[in-house]
Amino acid sequence: MNQHTAWAIFVEWCQNRGLRPLPANPWTVAAYARWCETNHHYQTIVNMVKAIAKEHMRKSRKRPDRHPLVTRTLNLIAKREEEREEDKVQAAALFPEEDLVSTADAESTAQRVQRKVQTRTQDAAQGLRRALRATPKLVSRRPSLS
Repeated sequence: MNQHTAWAIFVEWCQNRGLRPLPANPWTVAAYARWCETNHHYQTIVNMVKAIAKEHMRKSRKRPDRHPLVTRTLNLIAKREEEREEDKVQAAALFPEEDLVSTADAESTAQRVQRKVQTRTQDAAQGLRRALRATPKLVSRRPSLS
């Protein structure tokens, strides 16, 4: 969006609400930035505010974009956009991060498995084999209910 278009949209927005586009009150510019938040990305909003500031510099030498209210509003919009991006990344994940096994647990499990494999291979190298039982293991009988 070029600067002329951004300025024209701002003027139309102000006229629809009965506000003065030039010289614009910093509150007006901040409200316009919040209004743009629903339809535009942060960088586009910054460019629109810069276009408004440029018109003010040309015609009135008063820069509403440097007012603390406008800068705080732009920072708020940037923060919200970052949060929306983080939410999109979390929503795109197949599983929630809390449901996954932590790396420390995964390492200890992997180490345990590796130890078992090493002892089996060492036993096999020494010629030790686990023999199968010829008779079943004796199990105590359950007490009768009668």
